[in-house]
Amino acid sequence: MTSPELSPDAIRDLGRWVADFVADYLSTLGEQPIASEDATPRRVRALLAEPLPRQPQGVAKALEDFQTKIAAPSVRVGHPRFLAWMRTSPLAGAVFAESLAAALNQSVAVWQGAPAATEAERLVLRWLLDLSGYAPDAEGILTSGGSMANFVGLLLARQAAFPEVRIHGVRSLPQVAFYLSPETHYSAVKAIEMMGFGKNAVRCVPTDHARRMHPPSLRRAIRRDRKQGIYPVAAVATVGTTTTGACDPVEEVAAVCAEEGVWLHVDGAYGGLAASIPTATPCARGISHADSFAVDPHKTMFIPFEAGAVFTRHQGLLPATFGTHTAYLPNVENESIHFRNYGPQLSRNFRALKIYLTLKIYGADAILHTWERLHRLAARFAALLEAAADFQLLAPASLGIVAFRYVPPNTDEEALNALNKALVAALQRRGEAFLSLTHLGETEALRACFISYRTTEDDLPRLMDAVRAAGREVLGKRP
Repeated sequence: MTSPELSPDAIRDLGRWVADFVADYLSTLGEQPIASEDATPRRVRALLAEPLPRQPQGVAKALEDFQTKIAAPSVRVGHPRFLAWMRTSPLAGAVFAESLAAALNQSVAVWQGAPAATEAERLVLRWLLDLSGYAPDAEGILTSGGSMANFVGLLLARQAAFPEVRIHGVRSLPQVAFYLSPETHYSAVKAIEMMGFGKNAVRCVPTDHARRMHPPSLRRAIRRDRKQGIYPVAAVATVGTTTTGACDPVEEVAAVCAEEGVWLHVDGAYGGLAASIPTATPCARGISHADSFAVDPHKTMFIPFEAGAVFTRHQGLLPATFGTHTAYLPNVENESIHFRNYGPQLSRNFRALKIYLTLKIYGADAILHTWERLHRLAARFAALLEAAADFQLLAPASLGIVAFRYVPPNTDEEALNALNKALVAALQRRGEAFLSLTHLGETEALRACFISYRTTEDDLPRLMDAVRAAGREVLGKRP
C-alpha cells in the first residue's frame, strides 16, 4: 500500500491556501457579522451530515466544505465587538505556531521523545513566572486551560495535606473542607467533586461590597470547621473573577491561610499577568505567597486555545502528586525532566511553541500595553453607560470586564430581568455585537469582556446602539 500523504507540491499548495485563508479571515473580521443568524443546532447538523468518507474527496472539495460548512457558521470570536466570555482574538503568529507544532508532533511527556519541546516548555514557564510575579523558583506545567490548572492546584493541596492519599485513597481521609467565594469559577467546585470529596466539602465564604472574598469571614469559617473536627484543606482566591473582573484581596487571604495552616490556590486564569500591567498591578499583591497559582496564556496573551499553566512554590510536590514509574517509559530524571510526572496527561501536545513564538515575534511589552489600553477602554465604556439614561452600570469596571443592563424607562425590576435575559439571545443572533449574560444576585446582567486587541473606542457607541436595537426588538415582540 502506498503512502496516503500528499505530494510535496500539493502540501505547498495546501499551505498557501491556508495562509491566504488565515490572512483574509483575520484582516476582515470587523467587516463580518459575528454570528450567522440561521445557525441553529438542527441546521448546522444538517449542513455537516454525510456518511463516513471511505474514498478521498480531494483537497479542493475538503477545503470547500471547510469554508461553507465549518467556517461560515462559526462565531467570529476575534471580532472587535465579540465581548462575550473570555475568548480572545489570536495573533497570526500564534495561529501558525499551531501548524508548526502539529508538524513536529511532539508529545511533551518524556524528555528523550521531545527534548527541544520539553526545554521550550520549561523556558516558557519561566517567562510566565516573570510576567506574573509569582515565586521565581516555582515549578509548573502547561495545561489545557484554567479548569485543568485549578484541578491540578487543588490536587496539590490534597497531596500536601494527605501524603498517603495515592496509596489509601480518599476513603481513609477525615471530613474535609475547601473555601471558595460565590464568585469563584465553577471549575474549582468541579475539581473538588472529581477528587471525590463532593459538594458538601465546599464552604461559601461571603464577599464584600466589591464582590471580593472577605478574609475575616474566611478565618471564621476555617476555625468553625476545625472545632467540629473537619480538616480545612484549601482556599481559592481569584485574580479577575469571571462575572465582574473583581480581584480577591490575595495578600490578606494569604495571611489568613498562613496563620491557619491552609493551602492557598490563586486562580489567575484571567488576571494572572496583573503584576506586569500598570492598570491592574494592585490585583497582584500577595500572589507570591500562594501555594499554587494558575494563569491562562490563551486568555492573557492573544493566543488560540488550549494553553493554561499552573505553578507551585513547593519543590517536588508536582512529581509527588503525579509521578509514576513504568517499565516502558524513561523514569530517571537527572538534568532533564519528564512532564508526564508533573500532571495527569501522558499525551501532551506542544503548547509551549505558540507562547514561545508569540513572545519572540511580538514581544511581551506589546501584549502588556494592549491590555493596558483594553482596561482603559473598558473604563471609558463604563463611563458612557453611567452617562446614558437607558443603561445602568452594575459593578465597577475591573480588568476589562463591565457588567451592566439595559433600562428603558417605565420598566419594573421583574420586567428588566426578563428583558435583559431575552436581549442577549437577540443581540447574539443579530450579529452586530456579542455579549454574555450573567447574574449579580437577583439581577440579570449583560457582561462585556474587553479581551480583543481589535476593539477600539469607535466600537463603544456601536455596541450601545446594538444593545438598544436588540432591546427594542424584544420589547416589540411582547404582547
